[in-house]
Formats: sequence, structure tokens, C-alpha cells
Amino acid sequence: MQNVIKLLTSQACPYCMRAREVLKKLAKERKDVLVIELSVNTDEGMKEALKYGINKVPSIIVNDKFVVRGVPTIDDLKRILEVSV
Repeated sequence: MQNVIKLLTSQACPYCMRAREVLKKLAKERKDVLVIELSVNTDEGMKEALKYGINKVPSIIVNDKFVVRGVPTIDDLKRILEVSV
């Protein structure tokens, strides 16, 4: 099963790069993870933010079930993936 993780970002966000790096490492470790980055400055990114009530970046949506705000650890994301199946 493919796990889809959406990362909502903004160019002005100093923490988004760190979140991007964590997700890049996770995707390297786990071949069942697809990471999609969406800027909240685009229509598609803003639509996702509104759908999940997100008003801060970085925010991470895991399998359309869980929303994580800020920069999680890889271990945090692995635990979320275990329960989001």
C-alpha cells in the first residue's frame, strides 16, 4: 500500500526546509511513501490547507487522516504511518 504524505509549505517559512529534509529521508528509507509538496501560495495548496483547517506551515497531511504541524521527527512519522493504514 502506498502512503501519501502531503507537505504544505511557504517560501517565507524558515522551518519548511527542515520538514522537507525529514520527509526526504523518510521517503528514502521507506519505498511505500510518496511525498507531495504543496505551496500554500498556489490554488491547490490553499485548497488543501482550507480542507484540513491548516493555518500554519509547515503542516504535514498523512494519508488524508492525520495532520502534523511543525517539523516532526522521522520516528514520529513512522508511528503515524503505522496507525494510519
